[in-house]
Amino acid sequence: MPPRKYAGRTASLLLCAPVLLATGCTPGATAGGAPPAASGAPVRASSPAPDVRARAAIIPRVDHHQHIVGPTAVLRAPPPLPPAALPPELDRVLQARNRAAETGDPGDLYAQDGQVLDRFGEGQPWVRGGDAVRGLVGAFPRGSRFVPNAFVVDGSAAHVSGVVLAGDSPRPRMNFVLGMRKDGGGTWRIASELATEIPEFQFEKPVTGDQLVAYLDEAGIERAVVLSVGYWFGSPARSWPGDEYANVRAENDWVAAQVARHPGRLVPFCGVSPLREYAVREVRRCATELGMKGVKMHFRSSRVDVLNPEHVAGVREVFRTANELGLALVVHSEGLGTYGREQAQAFLDDILPAAPDVPVQIAHLWGGNAFRPAALAVYADAVSAGDPRTRNLYFDLTEIEPGAGGAPEAMQEIARRLRQIGLERVLYGSDATSADAPPPVLRWARLRARLPLTDDELRVIADNVAPYMR
Repeated sequence: MPPRKYAGRTASLLLCAPVLLATGCTPGATAGGAPPAASGAPVRASSPAPDVRARAAIIPRVDHHQHIVGPTAVLRAPPPLPPAALPPELDRVLQARNRAAETGDPGDLYAQDGQVLDRFGEGQPWVRGGDAVRGLVGAFPRGSRFVPNAFVVDGSAAHVSGVVLAGDSPRPRMNFVLGMRKDGGGTWRIASELATEIPEFQFEKPVTGDQLVAYLDEAGIERAVVLSVGYWFGSPARSWPGDEYANVRAENDWVAAQVARHPGRLVPFCGVSPLREYAVREVRRCATELGMKGVKMHFRSSRVDVLNPEHVAGVREVFRTANELGLALVVHSEGLGTYGREQAQAFLDDILPAAPDVPVQIAHLWGGNAFRPAALAVYADAVSAGDPRTRNLYFDLTEIEPGAGGAPEAMQEIARRLRQIGLERVLYGSDATSADAPPPVLRWARLRARLPLTDDELRVIADNVAPYMR
């Protein structure tokens, strides 16, 4: 193996990270979480326990799941509509709502039978009256401001819609609709309130290869695979300006050009939605013209149903083409609908055999975002049973602890399945880094702190290098 050229740069930054994440590592506490010395006793600077220091020195050689984002794929939040000037009586209600967001006390702002959408709850989404409404009004971030952009008044009823801002940020946090009516005394009160979160646009400007290499240097990671997000443009869930295939080509071209700036550090993968008519054509172009080493597919983004024979046929064709060209595959195998034992088995039975000779990497360990223990069990059982179809099957650990909610019992189950699979097949990955997401240095520290593996087991994973990176 080549020397760990970058590994020593930032290990000292991570010494406290496992304890920080697990215990808070507050000032005056020791690395083991002990309280400060009693009054009158000398208080010394805390130092990590030996096992924490040793664990902090374990750094992955390769990040096997990273993204950069080109200009064509940038997602810019649309500007909000201009504010509307409300009639004075409605404006008084809205200003009272803003004060309630600050104080948490709505007073008599709501009608006695007023109802509010519980955006945090499960089951029945609407709550009505009294303490239930009061609790939800107080759940808004302090300093939230309801800014109207439209209203309608019809006699004793009115509706006001707009956005909720918070703090100094100009980006709207929520959309809202307030239904108002006059009570018996002619005072306007809120009869219904609906507020829904606005999804964040993580990538409002490009993420470049230079930025990714800087993140790798900070973490002490030598190399990374760069998975193009060209598959975004083939997602039926999103709409983009311009020609779809031209956008896909532009994004894959941009990734290839960015990676070429860092030979030896970054390896490019093509991004394609496997059900589009151009999918096989683009995979061939990525291999022959761009020199890419693999293909990334995201079944959920591309709306792939692995129980649909037509979808399976399309995916198999991409797998066969990649196998023919010697391209590795990274697959987010969770697609449409339920994802569990049946879907994972269908992937093993119907799709994986189409690429028997190249590495196939299941993203996020079980193939999706939220923890799917039944799907993971299918893959682990097949590998441990020596199923020949899994001969070149690998698994990356990208963002598995958020997917499992960080629950200790879930992390214990994940560790058990990793041992069943065999740690030599397990690859580290951290996923895309944006302005709002933690960088690889913190993602690795978080994983290291929450995954109940021994230091020796973590070293095996950290030193693993996928065949396509060798």
